[in-house]
Amino acid sequence: MFEVGDKVIHSSYGLCEIAAIEMQGTYYGKQECYIIYMDKTKIMIPVTHSEMLRYPIKKEEVAKVLEVLSNFKELPDELSFKEWTNICTEKLISNDILKSAEVLRNLAFLDTVDKLKGSEKNLFERINKILFSEISFVQKISKLDAQRLIQSCLKKIRVSAKCQKK
Repeated sequence: MFEVGDKVIHSSYGLCEIAAIEMQGTYYGKQECYIIYMDKTKIMIPVTHSEMLRYPIKKEEVAKVLEVLSNFKELPDELSFKEWTNICTEKLISNDILKSAEVLRNLAFLDTVDKLKGSEKNLFERINKILFSEISFVQKISKLDAQRLIQSCLKKIRVSAKCQKK
């Protein structure tokens, strides 16, 4: 169980802090909830759904994330857009940073092949924000420096994609 003041990663919002743990009225009746704030928005997460939260990775694990971002594996051709979207969604729901990094890497590749639009572009931006906020926090570097780290890894993927296009 998380405690008030713990820094956590929310699967959709990124780095947050547990502001409070309170009993709240929910659709399912009164439940104990973690209270976090994103900007000025209060978000209540029932303790029973704590899988949406996890502690940030350790400093030593950042290298694994950057390695996943740098090493492209061929995307299967036979997947429909819906199947591919479902796979991405499952990886993100798992709240596993390495799986999120895989999705970001694959989206970066697809962006080079055919510019991302709509929901894919929003997904790319959301995952990117979550990763750079966590890396920034863990490495104790600015968000801009963390973003540069991620972009340097994704640049390798983009170069690879451009070579494959030719």
